[in-house]
Amino acid sequence: MKLYITLLLVLISLQSRAHVGSPDIVYQGNAGPYPLLITIQPPDVVPGIAKILIDAGNEKINRIKIQPVYYQYGSSGAPKGDDIKKVAGMNHLYEGSLWLMTFGSSSVKVSVEGKKGIGSTIVPVPAIATATRTMDQTTSLGLQIMGAFLILSLITIIGAAIKESTIPHGAIPTPKGKRSAIIVMSITFISIVSLLIFANNWWGKVESDYRNNMFKPLKLNAHIKKENDKSNLYLDIVNPEWQERKVNDLIADHGKLMHLFLIDTKGQQFAHLHPIPKDSLHFTSFLPSLNEGNYLVFAEVVHSNGMAETLTDTLQVLEKINSEIIDTNDFAGDVPLNSEASIIDNLKIKANIQNDIIAGKPVKISFKCTEDGNMPANLQPYLGMAGHAVVMKDDASVFIHLHPMGTISMASQYALAQKIDKNVTICGNLSDANIASLDTTGVVDKQTISLMRSKNEYNSEIIFPYVFPKPGVYYIWVQVKHKGTIKNGKFKIKAV
Repeated sequence: MKLYITLLLVLISLQSRAHVGSPDIVYQGNAGPYPLLITIQPPDVVPGIAKILIDAGNEKINRIKIQPVYYQYGSSGAPKGDDIKKVAGMNHLYEGSLWLMTFGSSSVKVSVEGKKGIGSTIVPVPAIATATRTMDQTTSLGLQIMGAFLILSLITIIGAAIKESTIPHGAIPTPKGKRSAIIVMSITFISIVSLLIFANNWWGKVESDYRNNMFKPLKLNAHIKKENDKSNLYLDIVNPEWQERKVNDLIADHGKLMHLFLIDTKGQQFAHLHPIPKDSLHFTSFLPSLNEGNYLVFAEVVHSNGMAETLTDTLQVLEKINSEIIDTNDFAGDVPLNSEASIIDNLKIKANIQNDIIAGKPVKISFKCTEDGNMPANLQPYLGMAGHAVVMKDDASVFIHLHPMGTISMASQYALAQKIDKNVTICGNLSDANIASLDTTGVVDKQTISLMRSKNEYNSEIIFPYVFPKPGVYYIWVQVKHKGTIKNGKFKIKAV
């Protein structure tokens, strides 16, 4: 129970973040004919600077340009793009930065020119403030002393000028001159104090407006009701005032309006469910088989403007639930921790995790799936992807839902791509099932669609790009679809 309370407090403290403790954005996909790995560190204050690192591999590239594009303004209201430079001594790496000047759903457009022609893609980067900057007391005190000194010096100089500037050299100031100097010094003092009061009030309003605009995530209340001998999960969304956010504008991501994850605090049971909306603020889901205990709840939704949010709560299951899975894309059950390989039926998921993972640096986590004597496994599309992964830190301070294309939402990228006035390549490598819906939108170039359709099945090795935000122990759940069944492996990762 003590651990449960601790994790609950951690989740409450993370309510001010759009992603649960994992701010860096990673995207692995094509910009036209150029495969790229893009890592973006969004600012935690707005206005703020987004730092961008692009790995172009062995591609022959002449120029890469980056441009901020907001959903509400689109390309027509976007500033001119900036060229980014190669990292010294690293011909495949490019780095640059962009100012995000206002709050809202935004993105970074990446345009590439090289021997293969021109290509572009777009990466969702929400412009939200999640922090404030404070000044340390020593600096504050020093500035106050310097300010007081400058004010007294100014008043003294003005008084001396009035009292002595109109009399001959060496003469003694007259009483009238002294009175005039005192009057002018008093007026100067009052004027400076008035100006400081005005500036303080103005800055207080600016700070108040900033705090009011700080990101306030949707809140989630999860509870269980037993109806007709069946346990159902009810999810109520509470929308605190933030900008002009709506909740009735949710769009489907991978065909689902909500992706829900339940992880018991002992780390043994794991569930990936897809609740059904009763209305914009209320979702419900049947509960599959779960053991009695305390669970962490993570729900992912995407707004029509491309803003993605992760809602958090905790759930207490008072008695063991026995129920069959209804949706073939749902999963719930025990997922044992494996050191190197997880074997489920005749599927083997082997992890290839490097030992020197450094927090804050991009890394690719690889899982190879084999069957029937180490033959490459024939994986099926799972919600439009070759696989899904969930990463959670051991203290629940970090939670992220990964895809082979990275940390971004497919629905977010698609929504923001509609605001670009030229074709852009999106969604990394899609399955055939998803390409059909994008073929007529004009946001995916024909060459990329042709390349996608040439792939009849998924590669048996799945790679998830990610940036571990801080040192510590993490757990990763890997999900694939094999022979019509969702199969899971769980592994332990340490970042330094």
